Amino acid sequence: MDTNTTPKEPEFALTPDEQSAWKENGYFVRYDVFAKKENDVLRQIADDIAERKRPFPTENIDQNALARDGKVEASGIHAMHKIHHVSCYCPEFLERVRDPRLTDPIVDLLGSNILGLNNLYIWKSPKIGLGFPWHQDKWYFNWQYKTEMTVGTWTAIDAADVENGCLYVIPGSHKYGILEHGDLEGSQQNEFKIARDAKDEDGIAVEVPPGAVVWFNNQLLHKSTDNHSLRFRRCNVAHYISANAERIPKKDRKNVRPVMWVRGETYSEKMEPVYQDVLPIPDPN
Repeated sequence: MDTNTTPKEPEFALTPDEQSAWKENGYFVRYDVFAKKENDVLRQIADDIAERKRPFPTENIDQNALARDGKVEASGIHAMHKIHHVSCYCPEFLERVRDPRLTDPIVDLLGSNILGLNNLYIWKSPKIGLGFPWHQDKWYFNWQYKTEMTVGTWTAIDAADVENGCLYVIPGSHKYGILEHGDLEGSQQNEFKIARDAKDEDGIAVEVPPGAVVWFNNQLLHKSTDNHSLRFRRCNVAHYISANAERIPKKDRKNVRPVMWVRGETYSEKMEPVYQDVLPIPDPN
């Protein structure tokens, strides 16, 4: 019998180079994290939700703004923008959010007690897929928690490049603090604001193959561009926070997001529940 009680090192812990990149640039990338077969499972579930073959809360489904506004003809997955809080309703997505290939590095960044803030699956359809403006995710999360840092993960389902609307980041911008965010102009998803002082010339493209993952500090300025190609650019995004973070009371929040237990101990349930398992799909009637 093994009597060694020394805790094992996480299999997917941060490397020294990644720790340096995180500190200096606010992000790092790993390649070949997930196999095509693994990502195809998520892709098929998301497509089934888009085509109404699988039940999912309609309020968590957002169409492409051009399709929604009748400016282009599109249907099914081609008319989709994103679904959010996916891990709250789909066990396969919840398993992915809790996968140690994603969360082992986050233990090194946030500690061993981790909650999942949000899980997004994003389509960027050929020719009509719209980009996001420069923004900092923590600008949105500040309404829910008092904490210095949250961590995002961005998994490429398809190859992401300049032509089909890959991510852009401003290295080191996580040190700027939270910039003022204002309203967008034109046809764009309503929930997004733009960081006014971000400059395009400071950004660099993060081109990655399928299965790669980008870990980023949620204070990092990032954006994506429109899809000008004939290919999809799909991704799965999961945001994490320390379970030790102080939750802002509901009455003082602008947006209320469900949180999921990921690993370790939880503390925030002292104020309201932290979901351990998949939630039932609400009855549309």
